[in-house]
Amino acid sequence: MFGKHLVDRGLLREADLREALDRQATLRVSIGRLAYQMKLMTLDQVMKVLEAQRKSPRPFGAIAVDLGFLTPEQLEAVLTSQRESRVPLGQVIAGLGFVTPEKLDEELRLYLASKEP
Repeated sequence: MFGKHLVDRGLLREADLREALDRQATLRVSIGRLAYQMKLMTLDQVMKVLEAQRKSPRPFGAIAVDLGFLTPEQLEAVLTSQRESRVPLGQVIAGLGFVTPEKLDEELRLYLASKEP
């Protein structure tokens, strides 16, 4: 596991890894990002929903459906994907300030290279 690699390399304490994993468990990828990644919405449509959301307490998905950018079935697919997705551990570790993004990129390359057959 990448987190253990960082601990083994002395870049992360075990307590920091536990904190990052706990934080990762509470985070989800945004509906707008997933809808865009799934090619269900354009970036312009995502931005229009976000703008509308600033003026309304309604959830992103409800606004996207109301604006005709997503069907109810597509929204359900995005929500299912959201439940199954996690923010990458490296992003959480960098966000918590434990390791810089640049160092994480370097370490991820080393980690992946060590896993190649």
